[in-house]
Amino acid sequence: MKRLFSILLVLTVGCAPWTQVGGLHKNEKLNFSAELPLGWMKYNQSDTLIITRDGVLLQYIQISRISVNEKLKNTKKKVTQGMTPHELAEVVIDDMASNQHVLDFQVIENSPLKISGIPGFRVGYTYRNENGLRVKGLYCGCLSGEWLYAIVYTAPQRHYFDKDAETFERVLASFRLQKT
Repeated sequence: MKRLFSILLVLTVGCAPWTQVGGLHKNEKLNFSAELPLGWMKYNQSDTLIITRDGVLLQYIQISRISVNEKLKNTKKKVTQGMTPHELAEVVIDDMASNQHVLDFQVIENSPLKISGIPGFRVGYTYRNENGLRVKGLYCGCLSGEWLYAIVYTAPQRHYFDKDAETFERVLASFRLQKT
């Protein structure tokens, strides 16, 4: 019985969509690398890198890229090649603010930021989710060719956001595009 349980455990864990991370992560498909925090978990079933320490409802860092030809989910505004970082931030802000699941959306920061040596933006925001929980986030992004790269950190404002904000800053500072 113990042997059967051990085999089932290995098979279940081996197929799990979450795996532990730590150290340099290279994603050839999305054209980036970043230092990921030791002990966090990575979701393996997505074109977007999502990592969390305590579960995505408590905090997550997401790294993704979006084609400038791709329509954003919640806004009619479009990302286009050649946009300034400020213009790009305004489109992203409108997309977040137009999300029907985001209530009482407020921008608390909108500033320029270099990401992997490329001019970009940093937007800090808060909102309430549908359950009334106050959430805080940072959305940092830049354009490289025909791609919008986004590095996002989201957590409940109370306790969890501050707890892992420094970890997010380290991931953000380590983010590098492999080819520009």
